[in-house]
Amino acid sequence: MPVSASRLVALVSAGDAVPGQTRRGLCEVAGRTILERQVRLAFRAGAAGVIVLGAALPADIERRLVGLGRVILCPSGAELARLLSGETGDLLLVEPGVVVDERLVEAVARGPAGAKVLVFDEAPPAGAERLGASEHWASVARMPCRNAADALASHPDWEPVGTLLRAVLAADAVLVPVASLPTYAEGRRRDVPFVWARPVSAGGRSEAEQQLLAAAQKGCLDWPARWLHPPVENAIVRLLWPTAVTPNMVTLATAVLGVIAIGLLATGALLPALVLILVIGPLDGVDGKLARTRVEFSRWGDLEHVLDKILEYGWFAALGWWFAGQGHGLAAWLIAAIIIVFAFLEAIHGEIFRRMTGRQLDDWGPFERHFRLVAGRRNTFFWTLLPFGVAGLWWEGFVALMGYASLTFAIAHWRFLFRLTAFVRQEAPAARRNLEATHYAFLPKRSGQAS
Repeated sequence: MPVSASRLVALVSAGDAVPGQTRRGLCEVAGRTILERQVRLAFRAGAAGVIVLGAALPADIERRLVGLGRVILCPSGAELARLLSGETGDLLLVEPGVVVDERLVEAVARGPAGAKVLVFDEAPPAGAERLGASEHWASVARMPCRNAADALASHPDWEPVGTLLRAVLAADAVLVPVASLPTYAEGRRRDVPFVWARPVSAGGRSEAEQQLLAAAQKGCLDWPARWLHPPVENAIVRLLWPTAVTPNMVTLATAVLGVIAIGLLATGALLPALVLILVIGPLDGVDGKLARTRVEFSRWGDLEHVLDKILEYGWFAALGWWFAGQGHGLAAWLIAAIIIVFAFLEAIHGEIFRRMTGRQLDDWGPFERHFRLVAGRRNTFFWTLLPFGVAGLWWEGFVALMGYASLTFAIAHWRFLFRLTAFVRQEAPAARRNLEATHYAFLPKRSGQAS
């Protein structure tokens, strides 16, 4: 693979080989070497290719790296200088042996081109390399490839990564403080502290893994997902880390269980089906956490949410089928339809809001975050059905779910309209003018509206 002459290229390193010690980049965290993690982070941040610096890598690691595509294995600093010579793009440099947050890599990789260094300028974590009186390296830097090649050619016997760091600092690089970066993670719907760890012992690896698990936890969830599921999810993720099981495999296995639950509901095995659905709840969070902690994302990952909706609607349809056959006829189908339609419309509202505002409606404000805890969703629906089922009141529970779904949709629809209108008034002048011009006379006017 030729190195791109115009796009961003990343450099990750296995670190120096020390007799009797594992190279820093080959240390395993969350079931994968730090080297492999950094390669995946570089690609996720937009690198066109990744150069892996390190001689005599283990065969299994080489095979996995090459399998990622667009990876060049580079045995020495001299070969690295040759690869970079004549290039006009930028080089993204990642410190060897450091578990670094994907957002830190992206902050440097996706910003403007040129020399820059990410730094801790306050409260640096233990092990961060000091750069000046108050700055410590946050393990990511960027510089023109041509400058990198010149620095390596000028000091062929020096350690390459250290040489490049000194070169970018000498070039009056822009220092980017970690403290200036936002910690809000849209995909996790909460502020997430940045992960940064340099594990040098078993205890250090355990601490880094704990950081990764904590950072992988989503916020703004319904009450079962917030308080019941995380311990189960985390235990399963830890078991899967050292295995070859991928997040997509977990998604597929969960889908199979979901289809089995549809069959059980449709044939009247309601209690076994309900128990299976409640077990699926925490399993549904495992694939996402596994992907985030091992940096193993695929282009099909977002389809998991679509699959979740299909299974959820299938469960309600199967309940409608069963109750219709037990003498409830059209009423059973009507209840199933109401639950499904309201759940579908609420999902559409949420997606429209996210695409227009860049943020989840459920996480927009205190009211929405608290409402999410108890709003009617897959988890809360079926936990609500459990006491009815234990008491043998399955039909009554099904009717209660219809009321739950209707109330949830009414409140969610109100918040959708309220928040979207407020966003449009603030962010879109033309739309704001239109809203004011078409204001209904019988409604009270907002502050700032013309009389």
